[in-house]
Order: sequence, then structure tokens, then C-alpha cells
Amino acid sequence: MLMVEHQTQVKGLPTWYFVLVGLLVGSLDISQQFSAEYPLVSLLPLTITAVHLSLWFGLLSRRREYIRAVWRSPGARVLVLALVAVRLLLQWGLGALTDSVAPLHSYAHLVIGLVMVVLTSVGAWFDQWLVLRTLNRKV
Repeated sequence: MLMVEHQTQVKGLPTWYFVLVGLLVGSLDISQQFSAEYPLVSLLPLTITAVHLSLWFGLLSRRREYIRAVWRSPGARVLVLALVAVRLLLQWGLGALTDSVAPLHSYAHLVIGLVMVVLTSVGAWFDQWLVLRTLNRKV
């Protein structure tokens, strides 16, 4: 008797994970924006890192294999390089622009942080979507 093994589709990471990754990336700039007025905000990157690590070893332990596969994909490497380039261009562009526009200068770190949160979250989610689309096609 020939038995056909049926594989289930690979389930991706929840969307909130990518928002958390985006917050982790943008948290340094966001904390720099407000740390002078609110000193406790400077702990934001450490707090988000602690939350990320607890989720990594707790809730996401079963999916850790998939997370590693997503982050080791060529698309993820391109995403990291693109995010570094965007970060540098934003810093340079806002620096040049804010020399002439004083109110924008006071919000440069907030703008950079928010852009990095959005780009990282969407980019990482999209990279996972591409990987899962390829994996689930083969199932």
C-alpha cells in the first residue's frame, strides 16, 4: 500500500512580530528625540530589546526555525543594506533640509525613527511573504 505524505502549509510569523522588529530599529532615534525632556524614554531601546528577547525565547520558540530562515534569506540581507542606506540618506537629507527650516530640525530624530519603524516592519513582513509563498508552493 502506497501512502502519500501530506505536508501542511508553513505558517508565517504574526504581524505584531514585524512591528516589534520595526520598533526595535526605530527606537534609538525615537528615544533620542525625547530623552532630553523625558529621561526615562532613553530606556526605550533596552525595553524593546528585552521584550523582543523574552518573546524570542518564550512565545516564538516553536517558530524560531522559520524566523532564522526568513532572516537568513538573500532578501533579508538586501533589506538590511537598504535600511542602512535609507537611514544614512534620511540623516543626511534631513540635516541639509533642516539647516534652512528650523522647526523641522527639532523633529529630525522622530521623523527618522518613524520612517525606520514603517520601512523595517513592512520590509520584513514582505520578505517573509516572499519566502512563505515559495515554500508553500512546493507543498
